[in-house]
Amino acid sequence: MNSNEEITLHQVLLIFTKRWKYLLMLALIFALAALVKHKYFPTYPGTGKLIIKDVRNSQLQLVLSSVAGPGTETTSSEVKGEDVVDRAEIVLDTHEYYVALAQRLLQIKKETGNIALTNFFKKFEDNESNPEYVHNVANVLSGIITFNSAKGGVLVINVKTNNRELSVLVVNEALKEAQKNIIDRELEDLDRAENYFNAELESVRGRLDGIENSTVKKLQKNQILSVDVEKGDSSKYISELKKNINDTSIAISNNTSRMNSLNEKIKNGGARDLGVISKFNESSQVKMLEDQNKDLEIELKTYKSYLRSYENQKTGLVPMQYEIQKMNANHDFEYKIFASLNDSLARIGLQKTYVKNKVDILEQERVSRVKSSPSLAIMMLISLMLSQVIGMFSIYVYELFKPNA
Repeated sequence: MNSNEEITLHQVLLIFTKRWKYLLMLALIFALAALVKHKYFPTYPGTGKLIIKDVRNSQLQLVLSSVAGPGTETTSSEVKGEDVVDRAEIVLDTHEYYVALAQRLLQIKKETGNIALTNFFKKFEDNESNPEYVHNVANVLSGIITFNSAKGGVLVINVKTNNRELSVLVVNEALKEAQKNIIDRELEDLDRAENYFNAELESVRGRLDGIENSTVKKLQKNQILSVDVEKGDSSKYISELKKNINDTSIAISNNTSRMNSLNEKIKNGGARDLGVISKFNESSQVKMLEDQNKDLEIELKTYKSYLRSYENQKTGLVPMQYEIQKMNANHDFEYKIFASLNDSLARIGLQKTYVKNKVDILEQERVSRVKSSPSLAIMMLISLMLSQVIGMFSIYVYELFKPNA
């Protein structure tokens, strides 16, 4: 063909219209293929919906929080804005979930003898007694089940099979297994926490009993209780000494930390000695802090000696009252721990009540709703369009590479 020659649109149309029989034949073949696919190899999509409540939209959680009183609001990831539906989708899209669903379908087949399930399990050549049989079924189920998240805490489960009854059955059982799986996983975590608190309660209860038993034995041994007339003044003086000891120890610790920081700064070269005496000079500050610590250590030794001598004198005068005070202090401490653990255990019980009602099946699938997808009209339209595209492309390629006469 000469480079100066031009092909008009009319010539192009003539090239394609001369082969109208070829295009018509392709259209008929593709239409027949679409008809066969729709008739003998249909696809039935089934859809089910789960609603997963969180602390932001659950009325039950609000009721339980009001019953338990203040301080029971959960601090879980739900409050921090994480989507519970996305987390549930991650939990469900696992091989263990599909294995549990396969076992559920096998049990239904044995109990009801459903024809659709029977035909579905006939596709697997292995024997049901083979341990890998359930895993093979689970692999097939993972290919026909998909999860999608929707607004409002809704998890959508989609299933596509070539049998209408099978799609409905798999969707509905997948909904039930998903509900059970999500609830069981959260209850398992709460059960672990409950076992921990029960063990701690037993330990604290044993310590409380030990304190009471040891005190009773001491009382029985001494038989007589003496009374401290100056109990109020002595207790006040001892408390003041302990406060002074604590304050002095804190001051020494703060000075030591400050000295370590200044020495580190001097060592790293961040501070330079200018050769003048100033309270803003790091070396001078270290010396001042060392002098302060020496004075504070002398005060601390004095306070400790006063406290030791006074407590020895008090114990000598009223030994049993001193033992009772120690017993009361230890008993109050352990009882506060016991009450806190008991309160946490009660909150776990309320949380378990909430979790058991957290996931509900919003909508199950019905046989009357399941239709073959796509419909016959759409499949015919797609097949005709595809046939014409393929036909025109093949004609173009043929005309482009055919040898000249």
